[in-house]
Amino acid sequence: MDRTRVQYVCQSCGHASAKWLGRCPSCGEWNTLVEEVERAAKPASRRPTAAEPISVAAVVLPAETRASTGLAEFDRVLGGGMVRGSVVLVGGDPGIGKCLTADARVLDPVSGDFLPIVEWADVHRPVLSLDESSYRLGRTQVIAFHDQGLRPVVVVETRLGRMLRCTSNHPLLTPDGWKAVGELTAGSRIAAPRALPYFGRDSMPEHEVKAIAYFLSDGSAQSACGVTTALPEIEADLADMARRFDLSLRVYAKKHGKAKHIRFVQPRYRRVEARKQVATALREAQARAGMSWAEWARKASVSYGLLNIWKRGGAVPGGPEFERLFRAAGAPIAGPASALRERAEMKTSMARFLESVGLRYASAAEKAVPNPVFRLPREQLALFLRILFSCDGSAYVNRHSGPGISYSTISLRLARDVQHLLLRFGLIAKLRTKHLDVDGRPYQAYELQMLGIHTAKRFLAEIGILGREEARARIGAMATPEGASTHLDTVPTGPVFWEHVQGLARQVPYKRISAQAGVKIKNRRHDRPLTRRTVEALVTAFPHPYLSKIVSGDIYWDEIRSVRPAGSARVYDMTIDGAPNFTANDLIVHNSTLLLQVSDRFAATGGRVLYVSAEESVRQTKLRAERLGATAPGLLLLAENDLDVITETVTRQRPAALVVDSIQTVFRGDVASAPGSVAQVRECAAALVRLAKEQDVATFIVGHVTKEGALAGPRVLEHLVDTVLYFEGDRHHAYRILRATKNRFGSTNEIGVFEMAGSGLIEVPNPSAAFLSERPQAAPGSTVVCAIEGSRPLLVEVQALVSPTHFGMPRRTASGVDYNRVLLLLAVLERRAGLHLAAQDAYVSIAGGISVEEPAVDLGIAAAVASSLRDRPVDPHTVVIGEVGLAGEVRAVPQLGKRLAEAARLGFVRAVVPRAANIEGPAGLELVPVPDLTAALRALV
Repeated sequence: MDRTRVQYVCQSCGHASAKWLGRCPSCGEWNTLVEEVERAAKPASRRPTAAEPISVAAVVLPAETRASTGLAEFDRVLGGGMVRGSVVLVGGDPGIGKCLTADARVLDPVSGDFLPIVEWADVHRPVLSLDESSYRLGRTQVIAFHDQGLRPVVVVETRLGRMLRCTSNHPLLTPDGWKAVGELTAGSRIAAPRALPYFGRDSMPEHEVKAIAYFLSDGSAQSACGVTTALPEIEADLADMARRFDLSLRVYAKKHGKAKHIRFVQPRYRRVEARKQVATALREAQARAGMSWAEWARKASVSYGLLNIWKRGGAVPGGPEFERLFRAAGAPIAGPASALRERAEMKTSMARFLESVGLRYASAAEKAVPNPVFRLPREQLALFLRILFSCDGSAYVNRHSGPGISYSTISLRLARDVQHLLLRFGLIAKLRTKHLDVDGRPYQAYELQMLGIHTAKRFLAEIGILGREEARARIGAMATPEGASTHLDTVPTGPVFWEHVQGLARQVPYKRISAQAGVKIKNRRHDRPLTRRTVEALVTAFPHPYLSKIVSGDIYWDEIRSVRPAGSARVYDMTIDGAPNFTANDLIVHNSTLLLQVSDRFAATGGRVLYVSAEESVRQTKLRAERLGATAPGLLLLAENDLDVITETVTRQRPAALVVDSIQTVFRGDVASAPGSVAQVRECAAALVRLAKEQDVATFIVGHVTKEGALAGPRVLEHLVDTVLYFEGDRHHAYRILRATKNRFGSTNEIGVFEMAGSGLIEVPNPSAAFLSERPQAAPGSTVVCAIEGSRPLLVEVQALVSPTHFGMPRRTASGVDYNRVLLLLAVLERRAGLHLAAQDAYVSIAGGISVEEPAVDLGIAAAVASSLRDRPVDPHTVVIGEVGLAGEVRAVPQLGKRLAEAARLGFVRAVVPRAANIEGPAGLELVPVPDLTAALRALV
């Protein structure tokens, strides 16, 4: 029989303990020990067998010991390419670079909730995502939520008035595929949902739905609750609402016009009668309890003086006091008594209801649709919108006989809420800002517009509006043209679109295609959009999968109006179980992938690659591969997380390379712990290492990382593998760094540089030029240094800012360089160069998101600080190289010739270098040797 053993395992280092400990004795981390139950079968007795060793001289190596991955930057970090039988562990942030701010709202298609993205942190609700093969939106599940911290963000505004705050490299779907926001400009077309036909199931009493709508539009819920209207239909509706809230109406005529202010009040004398009945209930409870009034007040912790007023019917206790009194008397609160107390209060039932939904005391500019409204079923949501448009909307026919529906409010949040609710009915509204003058004062309002006969008729049929009889009659009498299309709802075209059109009928001129489809198609401007009606006619005459997807899909191609910086904000991302995208703020946003690109490149050269995805299905991985252009026939996909199945597949297929994404989701059936636990990660990793050696297959294992940037799971994971790679980089930038921290077959100093783009990762073969591309010219506090990463010289910009401190202790900040090294250099500058920095704040940063650790950048940092302090720029064509000692001397650095050659190649004409380095520079590069820091600063600033 199997034996069970309970132990506590550290999730950070894998240390096992027989009892729970608050702090791991091995790694020192707090609260990381988790209980695990292991079942150990009694091992069968067997005789040990001896392995036969082999002479090293007899080992035969293949002709090619390494194989190129197809990405030069990746090969550089690996040490020249993949080694057969090696195991490479790759760690990276799953949500890197693609994040939304907390105010981005996401639709829950099951409940109808429209909530901020942070609501998905604790509860992984479903979302809507786009199937890129059909352009259809469908429900899918969130499987992970990522808090990405504080980052710079931009604001994207569209022609329909939608707004999204996100990081600049967050991809949006365009007609040409996914592109980062930073690549888009005004006029770019992006995908948005055409309709969101998802409603809730939490109905409310009809009079409560009406109350919310009326008080969002023409109502005021300050000290008194009332609605202003001039429509008899609304006045009758308010009277019915008052009866249902057990209230009466008090009508006040306005001085000018036909409008009336109608206030909800308690019926006359009802409050007095209710107070008397509450006083009677209190006297009866006191008599049943058999205690004096003073004793009762003391026991219930209420004022004896107030209790005397309550028992005489002069007032009633509040809710908490009422409960304490009856609890102290040992009697339950009867339902009628509680209802009487509420009726006797000064607060009306209408005021209590508006308070419960967050509308009490809300100013007109602060109003927003309460959360319960988003969960209403279709019929009640239509009723809600009908009242809103009846109060603050309009139906009209303009002077050009064009019908339209509009809604106006001074609350931007309310306008966006209504725009979203209209989308539930498939009604696309444009949000615009109106600047007016009212009584000599500037007045800003937000208007929703829906133009066109199709939209107007659909709105009146499905939602409706009270009043406006003349406009409704004119719109109803208008003939409905065939097909629905406006100047806004167009299909963007381009070379790909026209290639498909030309493929409809080979060798057939556009004139004949137009005649058969009944529309005009001209091959004059390939960038000119077509109306949706025209494309529908083409599909009807010439059925075509690509064109059918565009016409029948759920995408409306909105247009970007502006993209502008918006400071920094905390941002978030989600991992979706399905297509890697979801809808947020009624736009379709993206939510990895280096190894998929590597697998495709290697498979394209003839090698077979098995890509095992334990987190996505084959179709989901295929969608991601299509976005990246990874379609090589030799790339095999397997959606599996059972290690035994993976092992059997590798043995049968015998691929040249294996990718397992990710180790935290793979499990072994004979290990009782859950996937991702220390025991599972340790055992699965060990089994994959054995598999790689036995089958002679290069294996890449993807590992999740923690928020601190370390690989999740036990430290033994890094000891088992041959190579450990970290995919890192400053999330504020588009560049990503692939760095090796362990490599049995190459250097650990090499890095690979990639740029994050909408179609995946792009190699940066000349990172020095990339890091210096945005360098300001003649700006104080900026210098260029040359660092060595492995065998590669990198020119990067050092930026420093020195400003007087306003506090007793000056502040020092370092980004991309060692903080303690900066403190050392500041002390040397003060003592050896005579710079007064004791009363100055100092900030030092390496631009471009790269980290530099070697001391060869010391002189550049010191020069940047001095330049900022003296407000004198360093010559932008000068590169600074040298280590600074504590005595202020400038020391020689290794591989100076390689550094100077890189500087000359990029056009630098002058280099300040250590005098101890006796070297001749390349042609065209003037060398300025300096013995110490003082001489270097004289030559630079």
